[in-house]
Amino acid sequence: MRVDRRSFWFLDAVVESRENLAVLGSLDIEVITNRRTHGLEARELAPMLASLCEAGLIEVTREDSDGRARSLPEIESAFAMSQCKPGHYSGFWYGLTSEGGAAWESMTRADWSRYSKGWSDGEEHCLEAGGHELAEEEFARWSSQPSRVLVPGSAVWKVMQPWSATYWKTVPLGFQVRYWAKRGKWDGVAEWIWERRHPVQRPWYEQPEF
Repeated sequence: MRVDRRSFWFLDAVVESRENLAVLGSLDIEVITNRRTHGLEARELAPMLASLCEAGLIEVTREDSDGRARSLPEIESAFAMSQCKPGHYSGFWYGLTSEGGAAWESMTRADWSRYSKGWSDGEEHCLEAGGHELAEEEFARWSSQPSRVLVPGSAVWKVMQPWSATYWKTVPLGFQVRYWAKRGKWDGVAEWIWERRHPVQRPWYEQPEF
């Protein structure tokens, strides 16, 4: 299957995490995905996904079971069973296969040493990156945020060999730091100044031209 601009959108949208099918037909898709819409009409979505499934680039799976959808009728049924109401996503999700990931990488020249991710659970925070320098930069950036007060001595570093960068991609080496930060006093001016002094991470892959 030839990967064109529109089919690339579907691959690129799930590089870091899978997406619920209902999001693809939502009027709020640009807000939810933080990217421009795919540009397809509702009637075109199921055929597009079915073609990507048949090419082995993506897989559509049920959230709460081993159910899968691949053919056009199955994909259409999966769309009908999915929803993305705020706080209540259900039904089917789509994501990259290893072949789909390889196709995406071949077009984007991804540099995993420049990729990072993180999560927070209350006062506990975790950052991971493919490069040690990047991990240190991200830790310094996020732990200095005015609304978070780093607990001194709480940072614990770990080298991961291998590192599961995403649900479909594993690389030989990664770096992790876990730390605790208490909630600071909210100050809109301080946050604005902090954001200006700490720009977001530089791009870690290229957008192909079609």
